[in-house]
Amino acid sequence: MTFTSIAVGGVAKALIGVTISLHPGSAATAHQAGDHVTVKAGDSLSSISQREYGSAADWPALWWINRGTVRDPNLIQAGQQLKVAGRPAMTPAIVRAAMAAVPQPVAVPAPEPVSQAPAASAAPAQAPAQASSYSGAPGSFQSCVIQAESGGNASAVNPSSGAGGLYQFLPSTWQALGFSGLPQNASVAEQNAAFAKEYAQSGSSAWSPYDGC
Repeated sequence: MTFTSIAVGGVAKALIGVTISLHPGSAATAHQAGDHVTVKAGDSLSSISQREYGSAADWPALWWINRGTVRDPNLIQAGQQLKVAGRPAMTPAIVRAAMAAVPQPVAVPAPEPVSQAPAASAAPAQAPAQASSYSGAPGSFQSCVIQAESGGNASAVNPSSGAGGLYQFLPSTWQALGFSGLPQNASVAEQNAAFAKEYAQSGSSAWSPYDGC
């Protein structure tokens, strides 16, 4: 009887030991889950930044800590694991790096019209074609601003304020950023460069209060 009692006691101790050894593993799993998120269908860096950090405009910080696996901030895939822990402070350098990682659109020149003039007369030189619209990456802060400000029309002009282009820059702001002429007459690439420069200097404050982005 004494031998049986000791054996039962040994089993009880063994069970207690197993129960205790499981707890640290569960805690480590929970901690690891909080350090990463899994991308869902329809997610963007902006939407994940809104959920995890409380601000969609902080997506450059999210991209920065995942830049080794996310080359293009506009391209993330459902099921992909992203780090969210260790977010760095939003600095102009990080914003510039994030905007520089977004591929610039390539304007496709329109075919030149066939001249109907006589062969002896020289046709006037055609100005290079420029893209007249641009929407930005779906779900991004940039896309939200474009849709709210100009609807994607790169030549749009506000007759009341004189603001123009995709991002509705005032002429004075456009010139202060170091660009010449008027924003609505500039190429899409130049307007995107002005947006990136203003965003690096002021963040989303130039648009968020008015566009709800």
